[in-house]
Formats: sequence, structure tokens, C-alpha cells
Amino acid sequence: MIDHSLPSEAISLMMGDRYRTHGDPAETLTRIAGLWQSFLSTPITAADVAKMMTLVKIARSRANYDRDHFVDAISYLLLAESLDR
Repeated sequence: MIDHSLPSEAISLMMGDRYRTHGDPAETLTRIAGLWQSFLSTPITAADVAKMMTLVKIARSRANYDRDHFVDAISYLLLAESLDR
């Protein structure tokens, strides 16, 4: 059954504890995009980074169940949608 608390938990963490420790998520994704773009010599946006980080979380979830993988994946998808708008 779908756990309806996952999205609110993701938002709460992203805009609470992780905001305090990691800073503004859009700014962080933009900074990562710049680094990846330089490293790969190809255009990458902050939304691209959020989508690829979602894939990282999905890959990690294949090893074992950890709710945090799914909470983080939801956070990255929400950020990607926001940045794509």
C-alpha cells in the first residue's frame, strides 16, 4: 500500500534539517550542474542533476530497503519538477 506520509516527510527534510546542513537545494543543484558540466564537457542543468540524483537513489534501493532512499528520491523529483517549470 502507498505510504502517503513519504512526500510530506521528503519536503519536511528537504526544507528543514537538510536545508540547514546542505543549504538551498536549487543553489546546490546549480553548483553541482556547473561542476558536472565542466567535468563532462556537456550542458547539464540543475533539473538534470536532480533527475540523475533520483536515479542514484533508485540504484541504491536495489541493494536493500532503506526508507531514506525513497524519501530522497521523492525530494529530488520534487526539485526536478520545480526547476523544470
